[in-house]
Amino acid sequence: MKRGFPISRHSKHERGVVAISVALMLVVLIGFTALCVDGGYLLYSQRRLQAATDAAALAGAVDLWTDPWTTARSDALAYATNSANGLPSNVTITSTSVSGLTLASGVLPYGQAASGYNGIQVDQRANVPAFFGRIFGVQTIPISATSRASAGGAGNPAQYNVVIILDATRSMSTTVDSNCNNLTRLQCAKNGALTLLTGLTNAGDNVALMAFPPQQTSSTYNFTCSGSAPQTASSYSQSSASYSYTSANTSSGSSGYLNSNGKPNSASSLVQALGGGKCGGLPAPGGLGTFYAQAIAAANNKLAQMSSTQNPPGHNVIVLLSDGIATASTSELGNTYKGLYGTECQAAINTAATAKSSGTTIYTVAYLGGEGASAPQCGDGKDSLTACNTMEAIATSASDFFSDTCKNASGGTAKLNALFAQIAYSLTKPRLIPLTAS
Repeated sequence: MKRGFPISRHSKHERGVVAISVALMLVVLIGFTALCVDGGYLLYSQRRLQAATDAAALAGAVDLWTDPWTTARSDALAYATNSANGLPSNVTITSTSVSGLTLASGVLPYGQAASGYNGIQVDQRANVPAFFGRIFGVQTIPISATSRASAGGAGNPAQYNVVIILDATRSMSTTVDSNCNNLTRLQCAKNGALTLLTGLTNAGDNVALMAFPPQQTSSTYNFTCSGSAPQTASSYSQSSASYSYTSANTSSGSSGYLNSNGKPNSASSLVQALGGGKCGGLPAPGGLGTFYAQAIAAANNKLAQMSSTQNPPGHNVIVLLSDGIATASTSELGNTYKGLYGTECQAAINTAATAKSSGTTIYTVAYLGGEGASAPQCGDGKDSLTACNTMEAIATSASDFFSDTCKNASGGTAKLNALFAQIAYSLTKPRLIPLTAS
């Protein structure tokens, strides 16, 4: 009988080594699994915490210019709490702190801010539960996020150049706007423009006011309550006609359009022209029907002059306030423009397209309260455009078109002062800034 080979002692030993190696590899594998699962969950939670912290900083920065610090801080904390709902339910916020910043690099000066700050910082800490990490005694992993935001207007560009075009034709002063406390359209437009000024809080922002029909003068006319306005030009083709009533900026001392409290400065000719002084502001002289293509071109030329002297150039903005009804006759258009009779509205759209192609942003506000439910036609003759769709087409985008009545106003259809606050916010909304900003 043959004898089998005896089991080697070495084989038993090798099996023991393999068992130990497998056990060690399992430990390493579990460790890698823990690292991947816990690490991925940690990264996801970190991103959600950072998003919540960014949102809280922006929420507080909205209030910095116009509200006390307690309001800004309270809103930031409230938003941090709400935004934390976006975190996984088992991630626990352990602390949230909000602090004000006085940024030398901020465009809005902190000395003029109602809160005393022109920047805000939010810091948050949280604990993320470990899953496989508990095998190694790790129960939670701490994470943190910090975000800084500057009050509205920070970032690029540092300066805005704004031309407000005000329709001062007779229809603006004879028609009462039922959506603006039964004021005339002109009164409502001037009130809204004052609201816009208080929102344009960037130090150094330039604002000019142009009114049409043009004035019969060859020099820039600055409105004052004690002065008298020049007569209306004989036609839109009068070569010496002037559109510019007045201009100012926030940093020009006593002539600036805002005082140290961020309110309209009644000593400013710009504010006086809008009825913010001791008189009702510029009147609606009438004499010519509406033709706003030329006014848009003149405004864009004014903006080009402003930005050409700036380094870097500021962002150019036109705000057109009108009922959108172009009714100038051929004689009122004059020899230069009489060929556009019947297509005045399309001419305005074409002129606006040229301005927009140069980088100018155009907001339009249509005052049509009192016209009834149907949108009125824009112009005379063969022009088939309505006032509402013309004002929409002039604006840079649908969201830049506002109205008290037009249903196609994507920017908003509401009380007009509220609309101007929206326009101001779109120009001066707060922005996140690097943590190194000082």
